Amino acid sequence: MEIPERIDFDRVADIYDETRAVPEPFFTKALDVMERYLDKQERILDIGVGTGRFARPFQKRGFDMVGIDISEKMLGVGISKGLRNAVLADARCIPFKDKTFHSNLSVHLLHLVPDWFEVLQEALRVTRAYLLTYSQFWPEEENVSPNLLYEELTTKLGCESEPLGLPEKDLPDLVEPYAREHIGSRRETVLADERIGRLENRIYSGQWSIPDDIHKRVIEEVKSTFAGKKIRMVAHLYVFVWRIEDLNDYVSLITDESLQD
Repeated sequence: MEIPERIDFDRVADIYDETRAVPEPFFTKALDVMERYLDKQERILDIGVGTGRFARPFQKRGFDMVGIDISEKMLGVGISKGLRNAVLADARCIPFKDKTFHSNLSVHLLHLVPDWFEVLQEALRVTRAYLLTYSQFWPEEENVSPNLLYEELTTKLGCESEPLGLPEKDLPDLVEPYAREHIGSRRETVLADERIGRLENRIYSGQWSIPDDIHKRVIEEVKSTFAGKKIRMVAHLYVFVWRIEDLNDYVSLITDESLQD
């Protein structure tokens, strides 16, 4: 059986935290909201824990966190920063017994795996109460940026950087969340050259399959449009919470329909 493509972040482990940071006070508010659904007397799983962006702060708040990831380097960075209970494992085969965890976090994971449905099933297998995620929405009508132009140009050249799986921010379209909480709207003015530099260095996973010649061609056009400018960025930040029983109902429905087909 062919194993679906997996993406690990070894290549950007050393710069991941600085390039994916969520500004205060949004990050603290997201943690506060998530904390209301977690139980300090129970173990919590962070699937795709990476460097521990969420697990480390929750550990400091007194939660018994366990994290899994397929990237050894990402876990190494996290451990060097104080991440505990970090396990090298594939989310498609989580090495824990059924219902081991009270809740689990899945942040920016499902879009990286083509077999996201199977990963979701595994997450539900080991969890009893809630699945939580944090998502950022960057509406195109509110943003004109090097990143959006890069995506537009690569798509025109036949290299769509569509996610391999399903972004967690799209999961509410399939299953109504138990809770959806707006953390705030992140508005900032940044130097376009900084964003261009990140694109040029291919720090985003959606770029890694773009051929070198197309990447260089697109970067030159992005530079000619944005170099030296300031850009206004707007993102709307949410925490979504699902009850495990609701997600299990969805999984059962899809599985039954698949068997009937």
